[in-house]
Amino acid sequence: GGGGSAGSVGGGYGAAGARIPLAVLAGMGLTARVLVAPGDGENDLEVTVEGEGTSALVGRGGETIDALQYLLAQIATRAEGGARHRVSLDADGYRARRAAALEQLADQAAREAVEHGEEIELDAMTPHDRRIVHMVLKDRTEVVTRSEGEE
Repeated sequence: GGGGSAGSVGGGYGAAGARIPLAVLAGMGLTARVLVAPGDGENDLEVTVEGEGTSALVGRGGETIDALQYLLAQIATRAEGGARHRVSLDADGYRARRAAALEQLADQAAREAVEHGEEIELDAMTPHDRRIVHMVLKDRTEVVTRSEGEE
């Protein structure tokens, strides 16, 4: 891959949205492009990392990318005087692959629940992953979803 590059998005926190992942990538000995774009909401930011070896940024079970995404959101929030920011960080197409896998898991669990008439318990998930499962199943009248405990 080529050198790192950073886009700038309004409010000043866009630059930090690119700088932080670039610093982490450099620390890992990786070179990648970091693309920063406004998200859906007024204070949302979408950060995408592209390049060779960026799958290392995802980490086991997405732990590394989730931690970095949380860190970016905290930095953006503090940089903007406390206004809450939602940051979506993706690398190597991980988020789309994860969402597809969760959709399959949710559908499979719903089918089993209906077929056997019993509750199906899924493994512990991040709030983001739980939201995906709830959204996938929200229109299915034959099943009910609920979350228990903490992450």
